[in-house]
Amino acid sequence: MESPGKIFLADQRGFVQSTILRRYSTFNFEQYFNDNSMPFGDLFLFNDDSISGGKLTFFLSKEDSYQIFMPVTGGLDIVFNGKEYALQTGQVQIFNVGKGEVLEISNPYQNDAVNYIQIGLKTDLFLLRHSEMLFNFDFEKDKNKLIEIVSNPKLAFKLSAGIFGAKAETTYRLRSAESNAFLFVIGGSFETSGRLMHARDGLAIWETETVKFQALSNNAIVMVLEMLEPGF
Repeated sequence: MESPGKIFLADQRGFVQSTILRRYSTFNFEQYFNDNSMPFGDLFLFNDDSISGGKLTFFLSKEDSYQIFMPVTGGLDIVFNGKEYALQTGQVQIFNVGKGEVLEISNPYQNDAVNYIQIGLKTDLFLLRHSEMLFNFDFEKDKNKLIEIVSNPKLAFKLSAGIFGAKAETTYRLRSAESNAFLFVIGGSFETSGRLMHARDGLAIWETETVKFQALSNNAIVMVLEMLEPGF
């Protein structure tokens, strides 16, 4: 039986573009608002951004939150509270960002745009330093499986991702049926628990303990963000 869920189609996301930034927003963000794009629990931000070569942009946090950055192509330089963080593909960096604080996000490459995913989760618990929240992974070493990238007992969420060949299958097991999960296809296409998902589609899912995936194309990439039940 298909578990409860809500799909967020790539071509229905909010979109803004300038000479500096191209942004697709899965959830309502800044000037973009749609009744079908409301936050999913504590997950209130899921942006798919590209910054032009050598340019920079700023992010003003409107919530006490974890801000999660994952470069898809290229890398990022992020300045926060006077400290610079250099981030490359194969890395995920998480920041504890208070309401009203600002991140400066720049593209260190002069001639090429970079693409990254930014995720925002509301929280009132900042239990780890930024230096403890840089996570590394390598898709090439672990093909056809979901890699657990972010998992720490002090964090109320887990982040996994993987790259798959056509027809490869895997199952993601949630901590419990009380957890919620948000799935996002970075590249390619998947059949996911009875639903067809294409590149940059998202899926919110709940009241289930397992999520089954089958890749429908080569080098298909999927991300799973699990928000753990209270008392995790």
